[in-house]
Amino acid sequence: MSSIRVTYSGLIAFLVGITGVITGIVFTIIVTRQLSVEELGLWTLIGSLISYVLIIEPIISYWTTRQIARGEKVARTSFATSGLFSIGAFTAFYLIAIIISDSLSVDIFPIVLASALIPIMFINNTLSAIALSYYPQGVSYSIVSFESSKLPLGFGLVHFLEMGLIGAIIATIISSVIKTIVLIIFTRKELVGEIKRHVIKFWLRLSWIPLYTNGTGFIFTLDVLVYTLFTNSLVGLAYWGVASAISNLVAHSGLISQAIYPKLLATGKKEFAEKNLERLMYFAIPLVAGSILFAKPALHILNPIYIDGVIIVYFLTFRTFSNILLNNFFNILGAYENIDLDKNASFKLYVKSRLFFLPTLLYIMNGLYIILLIIFLIISKDLGLNEVELVSGWSLILLSVVIPFLLYGILKVRQEYQISFHLKSISKYVASSIISFIVVFFALENSLVYSESVFDFLPQLIPLILFAGLIYFGLTFLIDKSTRELFSSIMNEIRK
Repeated sequence: MSSIRVTYSGLIAFLVGITGVITGIVFTIIVTRQLSVEELGLWTLIGSLISYVLIIEPIISYWTTRQIARGEKVARTSFATSGLFSIGAFTAFYLIAIIISDSLSVDIFPIVLASALIPIMFINNTLSAIALSYYPQGVSYSIVSFESSKLPLGFGLVHFLEMGLIGAIIATIISSVIKTIVLIIFTRKELVGEIKRHVIKFWLRLSWIPLYTNGTGFIFTLDVLVYTLFTNSLVGLAYWGVASAISNLVAHSGLISQAIYPKLLATGKKEFAEKNLERLMYFAIPLVAGSILFAKPALHILNPIYIDGVIIVYFLTFRTFSNILLNNFFNILGAYENIDLDKNASFKLYVKSRLFFLPTLLYIMNGLYIILLIIFLIISKDLGLNEVELVSGWSLILLSVVIPFLLYGILKVRQEYQISFHLKSISKYVASSIISFIVVFFALENSLVYSESVFDFLPQLIPLILFAGLIYFGLTFLIDKSTRELFSSIMNEIRK
């Protein structure tokens, strides 16, 4: 819908994301410090297993976003259909749980308990797709409710009651229910009207498109299972999960772009894409620098036993940044595709469209990633690598495969839609981040004492983080006109 305020919803999403980072990190600290290495590895594995059965959910949410953004009333149909689809996924997860628990000789109960998340996540994803189409900040508010409720629940169940992995899963389930309630509140005006059977038929007839699209994610998430089966160990997954928690800080900058897809669907104006890309880089670049700079202290906070996994954080941070840009450029390319406006378009026309071509590129990328990972794990058996070295190689492979596809996305966006990247402003963001990095790096090296207690360590670290942010925002405000305009627009949005 053209009434979507890209800057406002993007800033709300980003601020919510940063809030989520703070609460999420505290929750992660509780989990990583209370769970054994094997339990933490199983926690990572459960997340991947759930993603496998969520593969069919985009049959609904994929079309929901596109249709509601263009003014079609399909929200109630989406909500009802999502509940039905979750039943099949719930059953499939049970079968997977039995096979995996038997193969790895682990307790099946935590995996079975986590199955309660499947119907909740189906409904959450569908409601998020509805909200994204006309009120994107509603998605952000639901994330706040999830993160803010998960923290006290996690502290009570995992730390105070010492329920371990079971407590972490229960906390996540309850928080997910709260998130669902919030999403229903924000989308309730759309959840009216009749359930349209012809819409469901349209989705089912073209279900191969979202299934094909989401299948790329399924292939990608096989990495955790592949690593586990080849090494028969959960230790590496623990390192992977901890490093991912830090590198995911960068992923929150991508929330700046959450409204650009429906906005381009509704208007097609490239100016929105250009300005949004500039805003994305403004926040993503310092977050990359911060993740690298504070990688070692962050690992120490999560659990000192993982501190030798710094190089893993580096690789995953750059990969996360590259993936944010890749998704942004592919979303721009996909938003300009309008084949689905013709409800009678043939299979052949869809195959020729970008709705098919872009996922095909992601299949190639993720398929190459899994193949290279398998080859690496086979070769590594004769090299005698330890768990940290194995996971470091794994993360380097993940970073390497995304680069050529990112370059393709950049080239196509520039060639076909003449979208400007505002390189002058971006270069200022890079320079300001480097200056901030250098100044705080020396402060870290000379003043930071790695105390075992989190309560002794955090008071040393937090001022340095704030100092780094102050240097970056201060420098960019002084040297970059676009930054001053951003701060002005923030004040204007607040007044609205």
